[in-house]
Amino acid sequence: MSYKYLYLNTNMPEKDEVLKRTPNPAAKELITKLKKEGVPIFLDRFAAQQPQCRFGLQGICCRMCQWGPCTISRKSTHGVCGKDMNLIVMGNLLRALVSGLAAHARHAHEIYLTIMAVRDGTVNIKIKGEDRVFEMAGRLGIEVENRKIEAIAGEIAEILLEDLGKMKKGELRLLEAYAGQENKDLWRRLDILPRSSAYEIMEALHMTTLGACSDWMALVDQELRSTLAYCYSTLFGTSLATEILYGIPRPQKTVVNFGVLKEDHVNILLHGHSPVMVEKILEKIHTPEIQSLARQLGAEGIVLGGMCCTGNELLARYGIPTVTNILGQELAIGTGAVDTVIVDMQCIIPGMKITADCFGTEIITTCRSNRIPGAVHVPFDPEDPGSLDDNALYVARSAVESFGRRKRRNIHIPDYRTEALTGWSYEAILEAFDGADRLVELLKTGKFRGICTIVGCNTPKVAYESGHVTIARELIADGILLTTTGCCSHALLNAGLCAPDAAEMTPHDTRVLLENLGIPPVLAVGGCVDNARSLRLFLTLAEAAGLKTHDMPFMFIGPEPGNEKTLGQGVTFLVHGISNTIGFPGHIPQPTVKPSSDNPEELERCSNDVADFFSQDGLINRFGAKVFTEPEPVLAAQIVKMHLHRKRLELRNQGWS
Repeated sequence: MSYKYLYLNTNMPEKDEVLKRTPNPAAKELITKLKKEGVPIFLDRFAAQQPQCRFGLQGICCRMCQWGPCTISRKSTHGVCGKDMNLIVMGNLLRALVSGLAAHARHAHEIYLTIMAVRDGTVNIKIKGEDRVFEMAGRLGIEVENRKIEAIAGEIAEILLEDLGKMKKGELRLLEAYAGQENKDLWRRLDILPRSSAYEIMEALHMTTLGACSDWMALVDQELRSTLAYCYSTLFGTSLATEILYGIPRPQKTVVNFGVLKEDHVNILLHGHSPVMVEKILEKIHTPEIQSLARQLGAEGIVLGGMCCTGNELLARYGIPTVTNILGQELAIGTGAVDTVIVDMQCIIPGMKITADCFGTEIITTCRSNRIPGAVHVPFDPEDPGSLDDNALYVARSAVESFGRRKRRNIHIPDYRTEALTGWSYEAILEAFDGADRLVELLKTGKFRGICTIVGCNTPKVAYESGHVTIARELIADGILLTTTGCCSHALLNAGLCAPDAAEMTPHDTRVLLENLGIPPVLAVGGCVDNARSLRLFLTLAEAAGLKTHDMPFMFIGPEPGNEKTLGQGVTFLVHGISNTIGFPGHIPQPTVKPSSDNPEELERCSNDVADFFSQDGLINRFGAKVFTEPEPVLAAQIVKMHLHRKRLELRNQGWS
């Protein structure tokens, strides 16, 4: 059964349909288990919200002042203040984007200040990514001769922090260092070069407050300007700075999925986005003191598992197995075997604590921005990091001690483990294919029909993980190479698509190539901020091919938008000339349906100017890219394949097959 939304030309799944369609059998077992035990999860709360507000789903509800809320309909075409549909829709989009920008900026802020603390000697962390330090120093024009690595890294962090927060006019240093000249010239002509993340957030919120900006196209410009801040001061900045601290990932084999948990072990899940506190906790967990404590409590050992982007960070660098993503966190706790979840920032839903209370799972929070009633709170402050080692030891000890308090009834760990080859940094991908020129040649000859990045959250509006996995399977079957990040990567990892054996799902020539190289058809490149790695890959390949990015067979795919952060991911690729395919529900409104003016019993397509701008000539005229929207995964995959095919046809006179 489904919840039908005819005016959106789509359905949303009930729990029984999720059980039929989710591609992960472990998830099916745990959803069924929790249903029998009467433990509510996101699917139950989603059911209680049906039907969802049609105005909200279409982006035509405004709550930006106290005169409203106002909605747009045939009866009421303007809000109380006079806003029309376009101004409301675009204002909602802009606020969503800068909310995501603020989240990534908070993450970036912690990483940059940690590097500065390393330079100042106030925290016990060693710089592991010397290669990245020297690469960034070269691009930023920083002197390196006769200087300690900590001093060079600290100067880089000062620049990144300025990009994050400066209020005076001036271009982002990281944008200047990493964006191609042609793109920079275009953005300058369009007047969308940003000052900093903080300034663009301030300006966006100011422009959308009551009585500020009434021109929706001016809000579009601010959306694009904020996107460039999002891209270069948070995605690029955070990804590169994390590599300074902890090193550039290298490919390594590992095993993932719910089955990595063990009933006779202490099971600790690491969840969130920032790796700083977690890295130090890992160091303490591996000490003889903590390992001995686990055995004293009767455990055979300690199992560490990752969730969301903290999990992706640990998977990429150390091969620590990931378990699940944002909508799977309740399911993981529902095994009854999880003793402690250590969380830092973002994507930690309140429902996780509800489930944890049912199973006696300890929740420990380590970020001041993230407080959970009833959880143990041990925050990390990069501006006062002197207690980091002591706090990490306390958290490690507390996490292990939870094993002695575990409720040992109704433990069920689904027996599913999946092999994967992970750790695909930008450098690792190019090295695996013997350089950019060789990878371009593989594209030209059709060994790969194109390269796409498939990313983003989960949403309860799609059967759990089915959007990600269905689209990915369809695309690799057509010889398309994929990169993946964030919660999407957990779905594809657990589905076995990130293992070299998945090459057998690809066409013959692609399969032979991948098998000879020992490379999977889906490359897990990291957390959400590591979309920077995929974007760098696209830009590098376009340069090697002597083409503009919008001429290349590339695409960004976001099948299951959820967090506000996902909006900036898609628009980041758009402003670099890479089209998007977005599943429902996306922040960018898709064309909807309405009763026909000729026959009220029939439906016809309708839209709004904002949706048309993003999906038609507005973006194409600026960047050569556009947004496609399609809620049905198989049809979405067809859109992607047709887009890549059109790009290849346009390149035939340049020797592309």
